[in-house]
Amino acid sequence: MFLKLIRHKTPWGQLQRGTLYTVHFQPNEKGGYTETLTPISDVYEIAANALLPPELIYPVGVRKIDGRLRLSFGISDRRSLLHLIDPVARFAFFTNVRYALQQGEELRLDIASRNSLN
Repeated sequence: MFLKLIRHKTPWGQLQRGTLYTVHFQPNEKGGYTETLTPISDVYEIAANALLPPELIYPVGVRKIDGRLRLSFGISDRRSLLHLIDPVARFAFFTNVRYALQQGEELRLDIASRNSLN
């Protein structure tokens, strides 16, 4: 399962807000691939120590904190957790994630900023 987090331009205090998407790759006429993004939910990104992970592609894990499932990713001291804001989307998403993990699929997350997409 391939995911994409697009960070919004301005941080919200200790939280960074963004939007989480599923990514589907479709072949194009040039022999390459086109990304099709399907929105899942707006998210809060909670940095472990105020240093957000850089814009790269990361393997993703699932952690349960305070009774809520969150996505975890990052490297070394730059780690983050994603909290999905929409409760209905959160339930459906983590149901799909659990199924994908049980089937042996890898979860990958591509990080981008809104201003880097232009």
